[in-house]
Amino acid sequence: MSKTDLKIKIEEAVRAEEADQFLNAAFFYRDALKLAVKLGDSQLIKLCKVKVVEMNKKAIESGKDFNEIEVTQEFTKEEQWAIKKIIDSIIKSNDPKTILQVIGVHPIFSMNLKETEDLANKTLPVFYQFGNTSTISDEGHSVSGSSDPKYAWFMDTYGRNQLLILNVYLARLMYKLMFDKNFKTRITLQSMSEYFSNSRIINSENLEIILVGLQKYFEKDYVSAMHILVPQFEALFLSIAQKCGIDIVAVDQNRDIATRTRTLSDYHLDSNVFKAVFGVDFCRQIKFILFEPLGFKIRHKVAHGEISPGECNFTNVTLIIYLYLVLFSHVNFTEE
Repeated sequence: MSKTDLKIKIEEAVRAEEADQFLNAAFFYRDALKLAVKLGDSQLIKLCKVKVVEMNKKAIESGKDFNEIEVTQEFTKEEQWAIKKIIDSIIKSNDPKTILQVIGVHPIFSMNLKETEDLANKTLPVFYQFGNTSTISDEGHSVSGSSDPKYAWFMDTYGRNQLLILNVYLARLMYKLMFDKNFKTRITLQSMSEYFSNSRIINSENLEIILVGLQKYFEKDYVSAMHILVPQFEALFLSIAQKCGIDIVAVDQNRDIATRTRTLSDYHLDSNVFKAVFGVDFCRQIKFILFEPLGFKIRHKVAHGEISPGECNFTNVTLIIYLYLVLFSHVNFTEE
């Protein structure tokens, strides 16, 4: 690795850019950026960062480098009957509390990490193994992890399975329970609020805010519901972690020694201590929904003002509600 190697990469990028081969140029600038970072060349780091984003945007705008693929999945009559049977088994109770508790523990809504990994390994496409892979955001940024073919395909497989569970089972069921007048047992704002209030794991101040989020959910104000319920889930999750003996206090050493509550991150969800308490599958599901760059990344989008109005919808808010239900069903602290 030398300045000569860096110069060659930049020259390759410039040639590709001049030939309107914007995706290739983005790859070359990204390779040059890696070298510039290793060499500590701040001027070229700045140039390459700007050029990676610029080339990615031009590649998207050109329409030459990407093809949009629409995937549909049809269910046989037997599969449709099986789905109906599962839903009927959940709603057979006349007690809204029981239904919400069953949703929190039913395996049909959870993601099995081992099964997903095995499926991804079996179905890894050949072109993923030999070609360059990259996922580009709408803003032109290269998404972290997308250049690793095996990981990118695993995330793609995980995402498709999560969307299937969400759209076919979870969101469909909750919508019927909330808005379908043909159902005998309905989930109302009152019944859901009572279930949250009786969980015993939310302090009164946070509960007051969460109940506003639930109200917005039932009012179909999904923008407000999303911005209330996502950060409150993070606070609740860390509170439970602390009660389970996990250290959630961080030390700041800028001007002097100070302490603060940690911010939940994918690093924590990957740690053995969190997995031991909350389970490998649930930690991965939270990571995919809230943090994963190749996943839904809802927490980061909400926290940094990057979420779009279209993403603040019934389905996504229902998914956040589901995370709460899992916590309530698996953790039952007494007041003591």
